[in-house]
Amino acid sequence: MTSLIPYTKPYQTASELCEKLIEQSLVIKNKKNAERVLERCSYYRFKAYLYPFLDQNKKFNGLTTFDDLDSLYKFDEELRLLVFRKIQHIEIGVRSLFDQHMTVQTDNKFWYLSSIYFASASNNHVRTISKVRDMFVNSKEDFALHFSKKYYNEHCPFYRDLPPGWVAIELMSFGNISNLLKGLHSNYHVELNVDRFVQKRFHVKNYQIFSNWISVIHDVRNLCGHHSRLFNRNLKAPTSIKKILNKDIVLVKTKPVENRREEDQLNRIYTALAAMQKILTGLGYDKFGNELMTLFDKYPISKKFHPAMGFPVNWENEKLFFT
Repeated sequence: MTSLIPYTKPYQTASELCEKLIEQSLVIKNKKNAERVLERCSYYRFKAYLYPFLDQNKKFNGLTTFDDLDSLYKFDEELRLLVFRKIQHIEIGVRSLFDQHMTVQTDNKFWYLSSIYFASASNNHVRTISKVRDMFVNSKEDFALHFSKKYYNEHCPFYRDLPPGWVAIELMSFGNISNLLKGLHSNYHVELNVDRFVQKRFHVKNYQIFSNWISVIHDVRNLCGHHSRLFNRNLKAPTSIKKILNKDIVLVKTKPVENRREEDQLNRIYTALAAMQKILTGLGYDKFGNELMTLFDKYPISKKFHPAMGFPVNWENEKLFFT
């Protein structure tokens, strides 16, 4: 086991950090502006955007400028905003339609409290419902206060204070929804007709794929919501995602390692966006390929990192993203 050592690195001002970057061969044309940038977002956060430009000796090539780094940072910021706007449509649509479907199929407006449907992940279901209860009990929303003052549910003796699904769903986080989707017992997939549901409503082949995609999208949402680096992040690969992509467009390959051949790189933002687009199209929203192209054109530095984002050459020919 590696021995731990005390952390003794001193605090450095923005000016000192700029000098450090200059010593690493970064070109800083306007030091005052660079200092302001580092003060606004913190060096520790900003340095994640340095790594793609550094060599193995942690040096820049002498041509890279601070403006290049700042442009990549701003691109990632706007990418998160674009992606988050799209995810909100998915989150709201899934909440509404899944509740409607389950209410009809189970003939139970309190379906989400019925552990029988979630027996394969019962412990997780209990945790999810406990979180929902905490949110509901502490909510100051008018609809929550109205229910709490006037009603109780007779379906579940353990959660008599919780409302029907269409009320509770409005307070559930995307993580709660994702957990309910993942936790639905496979024994009930046929009885509850969930494969047909996702095919009709979201244009996704089956429920298993759909719940996996929602889990991937939830992870992306969390990155956006916490303002974390997104553009070259390793993500979960969406299940069966290649089946909806144009087979004539060669995907970015992983770097071959010992005893492993190169493979299609499916764990980057490109494939997550593909899953998002498929669901959004099913919900009746426009394709957002042109918005992505506009963003790439606004920040040309981003095009250098298309492979790191999983965007293949000629991705603009992918009909999934364009009308």
